[in-house]
Order: sequence, then C-alpha cells, then structure tokens
Amino acid sequence: MASSTICIVLLCLGAYIARFLCRRIFSPLRNIPGPSPKALSTGNLSQYYDLDGWSFQRELESSYNEVVKLHGWFRDPQLFVFDPAALHSILVKDQDLYEQMPQFLGLSRLCFGKGIFSTIADEHRKYRRTMMPAFSTANLRGMIPLFYEVAEKARDGLISPRVSEGPETLDLNSIFCRISLELIGRAGMGTSFDPMLPTEERTHQYAQALKEMFPAAFKLSHFFPLLPILAKLPLPSLRRSMIRFIPLPALHMLRDLVDLMDASATEIVRNRRALMKDGQLDAKDNGRDLMSLLMKNDANVDGTLHLTDEELVASTSMIISAATDSTSAALGRIFHILALYPEVQERLRAEIVAAPEQLNHDALVALPYLDAVLREILRLYPPVSPGMFREARAKTVIPLSNPITGVDGKVYHALTVPKGTGIYIAITAANHSTRIWGEDALEFRPERWAGGKADFTGEKLCGIYGNTMTFLGGGHSCIGFKFAQLEIKVVICVLLRAFRFSRPDPQITWRKTNSIPSPNVGGQAKLPILVEALSA
Repeated sequence: MASSTICIVLLCLGAYIARFLCRRIFSPLRNIPGPSPKALSTGNLSQYYDLDGWSFQRELESSYNEVVKLHGWFRDPQLFVFDPAALHSILVKDQDLYEQMPQFLGLSRLCFGKGIFSTIADEHRKYRRTMMPAFSTANLRGMIPLFYEVAEKARDGLISPRVSEGPETLDLNSIFCRISLELIGRAGMGTSFDPMLPTEERTHQYAQALKEMFPAAFKLSHFFPLLPILAKLPLPSLRRSMIRFIPLPALHMLRDLVDLMDASATEIVRNRRALMKDGQLDAKDNGRDLMSLLMKNDANVDGTLHLTDEELVASTSMIISAATDSTSAALGRIFHILALYPEVQERLRAEIVAAPEQLNHDALVALPYLDAVLREILRLYPPVSPGMFREARAKTVIPLSNPITGVDGKVYHALTVPKGTGIYIAITAANHSTRIWGEDALEFRPERWAGGKADFTGEKLCGIYGNTMTFLGGGHSCIGFKFAQLEIKVVICVLLRAFRFSRPDPQITWRKTNSIPSPNVGGQAKLPILVEALSA
C-alpha cells in the first residue's frame, strides 16, 4: 500500500515536471526577443519589480519590439505588451480571455468583499453598469463645489499657516495624501476623514484602517496561492473562522482591519438608508457623494442590478482605496514638474488667475493650458506605473500592428499565447512610444495637446484618455477617470492661485511602490518643495 502511494506521488510529480519543462522548452513564445533572465528562480521579476528599476523599464521600452518576452518564476514565459493592436485585443476585443490573476482577485475579495475589482466577466460588468450612472457628467457637475471646499480647506489649514512668515520647504507628499483621502472620503462616502489642520492628523477609524491595510496585505505576497481559496469560502463568518487557524500574523492583522473598515462603512450605509427613507437625502442638495448616488440609482434598477448593502460597501471601499493613492501620486508628480518648469507654472497660473476664483464644470474643463499640462504629465508619468497584470484564461492569438522578428529570424504578425501566460499591460511604455508620439515622446511638452487633441503620428491606442493608456481601455478602464481629472484640476487651481512652488529637493526620486510611483528622499516617502505665499 505504501509503495503504491509512493508510485502515485512520483508519477504526479513527474507529470508536473514534464509539463513544467514542456511549457518552457516548447512554448510558442520561445522565439520572442527579450532580456535574459537575471536568476533561474525569479527570472526578470526582481528587475521588473525593483523599486528603483526605471532603467530596466526604459530598456524594455527602447531595446525590443512592442511585445517583449520576460521570464517569470523558474523562467515561465511572460509578455510585456505595448503594441496597439495587441492592447486592443487584450483590453477590448477579447477582454474576457484576459483577467486579473486569481491571487489578486482573491486578495481584493478578502480585503473588501464582492465588488467591481474582485469579479470578472459578467459579474464585473454588472457592478460596472450599476456604478456608471454615479459618474455621469450631471453628477460630476454637482461635485465641483465639494472639491473646492476640500481644496480651500487644505490651502487654509495645511499650507497657509506654515508659509505666512515667508517661504518654507514643505513635504507636499504628506499634504497631498491627506487632501486626496479627504476628497474621496467626502465625495465617495459623504464623510470627512481629516480635519485638515496642521496639528491634527486624520482620526476617522475607516481612514486609519485604510492606511494600514495595504502594508498588511502585501506582507502576504508569499502566500498568494492561499488567498483565492480563502476568498471563495461562501460566508464571511466562515472565512474568519478559517483565518483563525492559519498561523500568519499579517493575515490576522488584515482580518481585523477589514472588520474595522467594514463596520465603519456599514454604519455609513445604514445612516444613508435611514436618511433616504425619511426623505432627507436629496440629490439636488446633500446627496452628491458616490455612495448616496449609488443608493439612489439602486432604487431605480431591476433586480439583476440591485446591490446588497455588503456589495455597496465593498464597491465604494474599493473605489476609495484605489483613488486615494493614485490621486496623491498624480498631485505629487504634477507639482514636482511645475516646480521644475517655472515657465510652465507661471503660464498656467496666469490662465487660472484670469478666470473666476471658483469655476463650474464647463469653465473648468475649458481651460486649455490646464488641460494640456495635466494630459502631458499623466501621459509621461501615469499614476499606475509601469503597468498592470493580466493572465490568459485560455489559449488565444494576439494580433500585432507592428510585426516582430523572432530570435530564429521568422517574422510574426500574430502571437499564439498559451493558457496561463502572464501579460503586463505596459501603460508607461505605450505612453512613451516614439512610433506613436514621435522622437520627442520623452520630452515634457504640453503644447503637443493644442486644442485638447494629442499631436501624435496617427497610430491609435485603445485608451479612453487622449490616445494614452493612463486610464486603460475597454471594460476594465478606470470608471472614475473624469472624476479624477476634475478633483485634480480644482486642487491645481486653488493652490496655484495662492502659492508659488520652486526649488524641489534634488534628492527626490520616484520609487515604484506597489505599482503606484511615490516620491522618496533618503528612503522615506517625501516630496520637499519650497512653497511661497503669493500676495492677494
């Protein structure tokens, strides 16, 4: 009996090893050019995920074709893709064949529950259809005064008191983190997370849990195979019971943080429900936050699109978590660039000062130079960088707009991609492509956006924002990209009217922290820039 068991185990192990070797030796991707693996076990992963590995990213952008072969764990072939036709196939035409890895979906469901970022295919489309009306232009118009209120509160509470006696070097990273969290807290849940005073940090328990959640979640990265199993358990109570018996402190910490966030968000939902029932939540005045808008829309949809309270909490929390870090990173990069290019800052300030102090939606989007500067910075420095990851769910064929000459000399006009192949959606590489943007693709030149349209060579990307991939494209494009543009534009208008930004610390570098670049000085997340108050 024992010998039979050993034989079965050896046969299974041998079959796994044979499949493993065949996948690498006979892969249809073996002739695609790319960098050599740095290590047998980790391939190119240490280079790709290196916090300071921008030179490797630049090598992938400039030294190979628009589809590059990378090596994953134990040389597993993966693809780094910024060919326009290939991106259109992956993100639009055949999007259901390429989804997030089960590990990341599992982590998202563990952290938030079932919602727009933790589901695929028809389930994902359900959440997207349900949430899209909340991001309509009509609703966004009503949020502009709220954006101004938060930006002016930050101006008067976080910056002005510190520069009233003269120019001071301030850490704008911490300021923008607080601004972005308060913006999405007010606009997402109708709840203030931060008093926006220099002596008081955020105190709301939801905000504090959100701040600590991602560091706890990424401590579990070595145990990713465990996450989809836990996430598929049908009841939250069952998941908590199972977690109790798993000896991973980071997992226990994550459970406690999720419980705290869930309790806070659930209380907010219940309060909103009560206000709606009493007729006190009116979209014309005090119901402009996303959660309230979703609840109002939910009351008018058929049963297939109805969101339970748990789904509403999960989807709202997902948007808040995604928007907070990306918005603060975008603001940090924008003001860093404006400090480096004073002539651009002065021209932009002149346009802003010439306009009314508070602008409505149409006037805000009509400022041409503000729009051009924002588009150019988001093209060169997308907040989610260098890209996003997908996995082929079935064997498929990816078309190419630019043929590839393989290692064996054969010319490929399309690529056969095996099931399970990891694919990097190379957002930054597509935005930097000289074939699309010309030889000055890496230059900061807002003028290329004259009239609000990109000055590019004619090659079309499937992105939803100005022929860039910054907010992706297709069914998984950023649902709140217009929301993000508006809140960022309001912050720029308010702060440039009041302050001049200059002399950024020369030691500032941008590190790839959890796929969202963040400013860093001496190993700490900082953005030291000289801030000077302007006379009224």
